[in-house]
Amino acid sequence: MKKVAIVLGGYTLLLSVVIGVVAALFLAAVHFSTDFVWEQLPESLNQPNFYPLMVGLIGALLVGLMQTRWGAFPYTMHENMAEFRDTGRIEYKNRLWKTIVAAWIILSFGASVGPEAALIGIVGAMITWLVEHLRINLASREELVNLGIGAMMSVVFLAPFNGIVQDVEHKNPVERKLPGWLRYSLSIVASFCALAAFVIVKQLLPLPESIFAIRLSDQAIWNLQNLIFVVPAMICGVAFAFYFNGLQSLVEKVLHFVRNKWLLALIGGLSIGLLGMISSYFLFSGEHQLIEMSSEVVKYSWPFLLLLALLKPLLAAICVNTGWKGGLIFPAIFASSVMGYVFTWPLNGHIGFLLTIFVAASCSRIVGSPLLTSSILLFVFPLQFFPFILFTSLIVNPKRVRELLHKEAKS
Repeated sequence: MKKVAIVLGGYTLLLSVVIGVVAALFLAAVHFSTDFVWEQLPESLNQPNFYPLMVGLIGALLVGLMQTRWGAFPYTMHENMAEFRDTGRIEYKNRLWKTIVAAWIILSFGASVGPEAALIGIVGAMITWLVEHLRINLASREELVNLGIGAMMSVVFLAPFNGIVQDVEHKNPVERKLPGWLRYSLSIVASFCALAAFVIVKQLLPLPESIFAIRLSDQAIWNLQNLIFVVPAMICGVAFAFYFNGLQSLVEKVLHFVRNKWLLALIGGLSIGLLGMISSYFLFSGEHQLIEMSSEVVKYSWPFLLLLALLKPLLAAICVNTGWKGGLIFPAIFASSVMGYVFTWPLNGHIGFLLTIFVAASCSRIVGSPLLTSSILLFVFPLQFFPFILFTSLIVNPKRVRELLHKEAKS
């Protein structure tokens, strides 16, 4: 076992560095193209009001072309993980480059989705290719692919404990033959090494240093008035999660009757363009706009914030179901944060604490994983709020907590 641990540890270090570098380069490519399409180009055209609609229509042509020629690229996170559960690998032959190009175009043209789904497909395929060319047994290959996916999630959300959380909270996609201490140790190594490589490469590129955080005031949280509103904040957060998830199901059912991929892509492009003309906050995943929104929220009216919180999930649902595919975790965090501001608006204070409770309750129900949600939100909100994030995520997911306790009891 010691020899196995050393060998797997060496391979894990190598793969983690590759993961961090690939993630940084892909996000850099998206950043540069997004900056050109949405900042430099409209500035040279004197900022025409219809510009978002024009970009949405051009993007629709590209997405329609990809969907008809290549198929449904990029695959969603659930599709990638389902493939991994069934086969212990993610296919790369004649698929990796299509995933990269499709995801790059969709993200660059303003789709209201996140990069995590595409990156799971990209990194999972690359790791599968690498480990299949290493002289190790099949079980070790599957373990390495699983470690790589966990490390990728840690990099995307800047959450170093995501790998361990996924191992604890979810059913293992492959039969585990390694002891728990070794899996957890390798997971920590993979996550931190991938994050280190990601940060180093980012420093070498002209990219924003920190794009995923919420600016909150340093108000005291231990007082009676704060605690009185905790339960209402949880209830409203869960209600918004029902709205978010319900929209996903509703839009999927409505668009299920549209079979033409060109028409679907056009619906997505028109939706992006029209809402983009109202506000740039409707565009993209919301990851880059969290700092700006949280620091300038007082500049916006309550009706505008309510409209943004209600329509952002709608656009995300339209994108995912019209071929503009991507992740929904970033849009969920952004929309929940905006609706959290709407909820705390009339309370005249205590915004930071109650907003944290609202977002934790909402996102943990949307994602369906209380521990994963908590690990993601760990560095989104101030660190002193983490106990409340974890407590809220567990409280609003009693069924999932019972499943976790049952799983631990069986093991």
